[in-house]
Amino acid sequence: MTHDTRNEAPSASRHRRPPLDASMTLLTEVMDRPLDPGYAEAAARRTTGQEPPRRTGTWVFVAVLAVALGFVTAAATIDLRAPQGAAIEARKVLEKEILDRREQVDALSAQATAVSDEIETLQTEALADVDPALLETLQIDGVASGSLAVTGPGLVLTLQDAPAGVGADDQSLNEKVQDSDLQRVVNALWASGAEAIAINGQRLTPLSAIRSAGEAILVDLQPLIGPYRVEAIGDPATLETEFARSDAPGYLSILSSKWGIQSSRISQGKLSLPGDGIQRLFYAQAVDSTATTGDEPGVPTGQDSPSTQGSESLRSSTGPAGADSSLAGQESTE
Repeated sequence: MTHDTRNEAPSASRHRRPPLDASMTLLTEVMDRPLDPGYAEAAARRTTGQEPPRRTGTWVFVAVLAVALGFVTAAATIDLRAPQGAAIEARKVLEKEILDRREQVDALSAQATAVSDEIETLQTEALADVDPALLETLQIDGVASGSLAVTGPGLVLTLQDAPAGVGADDQSLNEKVQDSDLQRVVNALWASGAEAIAINGQRLTPLSAIRSAGEAILVDLQPLIGPYRVEAIGDPATLETEFARSDAPGYLSILSSKWGIQSSRISQGKLSLPGDGIQRLFYAQAVDSTATTGDEPGVPTGQDSPSTQGSESLRSSTGPAGADSSLAGQESTE
């Protein structure tokens, strides 16, 4: 019986493996030679004691080198962050200069206040018997301009930042009293009939400005720290009634409910507000002297002679005349 090999050739060709692709070399290597035999061989060497012993000196050297590198890195970081000697000296010089200038400003302010008080005393003594009406007008103007200290009943309104823990962990700017809040309160008090207002002892004048610099509130460039005590002199009943009719109470209520800013107001039987003695002269007008008659030869009527020109009195003003300071106060804070 003969064996037909023609039918076997196609069968063998069907089971023959295709040629390997060069791009599959890495995968073929992983499949044909796994890492497990290597790990098994290393474990067998450790079991039979054929593995070479580890050198203790090498490990000690590596540990010492790591410690040295860490020490050098820490020392370099500290040296870079530490202030240099020249920077420290410059900082000390600047701090000393700031303190010296601040002392000079305080001394000059006290001197200006003392001179202003002396001028006020001399002016009162000079006009008390000569022209009482003019003296009264000057006093009214002094109250309106804020140059004179005033005492009387009034209303005290206090604003305070939100307590710690309200809202976010870091107190946001909205949870602090801002300059616009004080402006709204002050304008409402002026409109309610206040004759004089001070914030934390800082007297407001027709030229006062309530502004902010960063998170600080400035009144006439003087920084204030909360709580903010707003004192207004005037009839307490009128102030309370008119202030309640304004939009300020509703605004303060929104600040309290939304941002946690606390506010309170109370009537006081006696308030004492200091005067702002440092005033700037904007205009002056010469007053006709009674000693000038125009009868002297060479001097026409209505003109001042050289002998009387030095004795003229000046009327100056730093604010609007009259006792109504509410409008001026509103303009100063808007």
